[in-house]
Amino acid sequence: MTSVLAILQKNSSLCLLICLSIISACSNKEQRATGQSDQAKIVKEKETTNNITHHQKLNSSNAVEFFLDYGAAHSESTVLVSTDFGDIKIQLFDDTPMHRSNFIFLAKRGYFNTTWFHRVSEGHVIQAGNSDSETTAKKRKEIGSYSLPSEMTDHNYHEYGAVAAARSYKRNPNKRSNPFEFYISLGQKFSVGQLKAMEDKYELEFTNEQMKLYSTKGGSPHLDHEHTVFGRVIEGMDVVERISRVEVDSGEWPLSNVPITVKVLP
Repeated sequence: MTSVLAILQKNSSLCLLICLSIISACSNKEQRATGQSDQAKIVKEKETTNNITHHQKLNSSNAVEFFLDYGAAHSESTVLVSTDFGDIKIQLFDDTPMHRSNFIFLAKRGYFNTTWFHRVSEGHVIQAGNSDSETTAKKRKEIGSYSLPSEMTDHNYHEYGAVAAARSYKRNPNKRSNPFEFYISLGQKFSVGQLKAMEDKYELEFTNEQMKLYSTKGGSPHLDHEHTVFGRVIEGMDVVERISRVEVDSGEWPLSNVPITVKVLP
């Protein structure tokens, strides 16, 4: 009887040892799998962010497909523009997916961090995304030469605090956007009479919503349906106001540079 018990005890210890070994092996395998999965995710995101190489630059033909794919993989829609005057928080619109995706892409590549608010028109707009730095020109060249298709809507207006894309007015009948430069609308409040006069001058037809918006909140109504509005300032319009009052030259270029950095928020 004693020998039988000893055998059972010995076998029991052996079984326990085997079970513990199996559990440990499974745990290590799971940890390796998780680590590999996380690493693959990091690599994939890095490839997605930086898949424009010297041999594959963005152009107006491949930009649409690229930014639709990029936008699906990067859902962020809030960015922080930092300046020496303070921070400006911007909410990007989901109903302008190409412009949102493009802005997130450029921000994550650090493009904006060598640019300035290079055009300031008090009471009208402040515009950023360019500079006379060679680094800015080099970054544009690395990314490519392209424009974005218009994403104008019937409800994204140039109200006070709107964020919109700059564009060329020459040889641009489809009003395609400059992907690198954006502006923030200030404008002013207009009376109903002034808005009606503006309709006649610019051959416009404002909706009741626009009439109410521009007479109470203000903005730049004559820019509606001329530029794509793709976001709005949700914090920091006091900073925008301060920047709008800096001294400028005859070309509306600030006499002292107003550099920016842009960070994508989670």
